[in-house]
Amino acid sequence: MSKGKLILHRKKNFNGMAVGMDVYVNDQLLGKMVSGEKKEFDLEPGSYKIRVQQNIKSGEQNIIIEAGKTIAYSYYPNFLSIVSFVSPLIGLGLLFLFKISLSLAALILLPGAITAVYLLTAGKTKYFLFKKEN
Repeated sequence: MSKGKLILHRKKNFNGMAVGMDVYVNDQLLGKMVSGEKKEFDLEPGSYKIRVQQNIKSGEQNIIIEAGKTIAYSYYPNFLSIVSFVSPLIGLGLLFLFKISLSLAALILLPGAITAVYLLTAGKTKYFLFKKEN
């Protein structure tokens, strides 16, 4: 039986750019990917769960591989991960550079803190999102 091909593309992104990311297929480690990298994997036809993981942050996608066919996905951090990264930078920057009040800085920091807690608990498998490519 002919194999199918999975192509994964790790989109370039500032958030976590310097850290390699593990790629799993059905919980078996297939390798690491760096920011901007594309990798191809030959797989037997069937259903698979692909997972990318960077420390405790991860993302999952169920896929079906068909014989002789290629399926491609890109993955990237979700919007909430960007909020949790940028919010503290903005809040602390305004606090120290412009001497805004601590209560105003806390309002700016709050969305980042809430999203960070979510992404480290219930949302830790939704940190990275997958998009099917043509």
